[in-house]
Amino acid sequence: MARWDELVLAVPKQAGAGLGDAAAATLLETLLGTQEEQLTLLRQLHRDVKQLQEGPFHAGRIHLEAALKPHRTRDDRLELLKAARNSFTDALGMERDKARTSLIALHLGFCWLLLGAEKDAREWTQMAHRTAVESMKDILAEAAADQGLTHNRYLDPALNFFIFFTSAATLGAGYLFWDRVISKRTDKVLRRALNQLECLADYVDTVGEIRVRLGEVPTAVPRYELTHGVDDSQFLSRVTIRKLISDKEAMYFNGRETRKVTWNDTERSEVITRELL
Repeated sequence: MARWDELVLAVPKQAGAGLGDAAAATLLETLLGTQEEQLTLLRQLHRDVKQLQEGPFHAGRIHLEAALKPHRTRDDRLELLKAARNSFTDALGMERDKARTSLIALHLGFCWLLLGAEKDAREWTQMAHRTAVESMKDILAEAAADQGLTHNRYLDPALNFFIFFTSAATLGAGYLFWDRVISKRTDKVLRRALNQLECLADYVDTVGEIRVRLGEVPTAVPRYELTHGVDDSQFLSRVTIRKLISDKEAMYFNGRETRKVTWNDTERSEVITRELL
């Protein structure tokens, strides 16, 4: 079993077509060794893992395992790598979940790298990075939409009216009660989302580091952080994904909108933007 950080270190810096046999074997062994990390990540995200254990994706792994056999000739290994690439491409065409899509794209990137096509490897790794971040946004957006007392779009507004009515009738005492009820509900929803986001953020960091190892300029590879806040009762009230653009510029997504923030020594500006996080 291999960890994400081991996969990063197994990628030779700016490998390109010069990836030697020993380095290629190490990279391939480490990639195959991260299977348990991949399945654990999907389980933590409450995603079905069967798609990575059967079908085209599983066939691709079998081809990669066959390519590692010591008796393979160089031509045999190349053919098996091409077969794996084709299987992963088929798996990608059948996939709709963004987290699984990211893992498949990462495998495609490594296939292209092992075949000596560094440019293609970077493009697929960029896709793996982007779709993983999109999965993070989806998790937070779902949590933001799930903070009502029920999942019913008709009942929640009625409850909000009832809360307002009882609060007004009791001169504020009702408000304090309902505020605590809603805060506890929000805390539960956001903590569940935060646990998933933290697991996915580790993977996002891994893919970002792999992009740099493949020769991308570090400043061109986005970095992401998770921030959160609590209310007076220490209930979780806010979770935010922050994309660091520079030392004085960042973008924030709270599940509902994206804000671009710039600052300097004297002032700070903040605008809602449609730019991609």
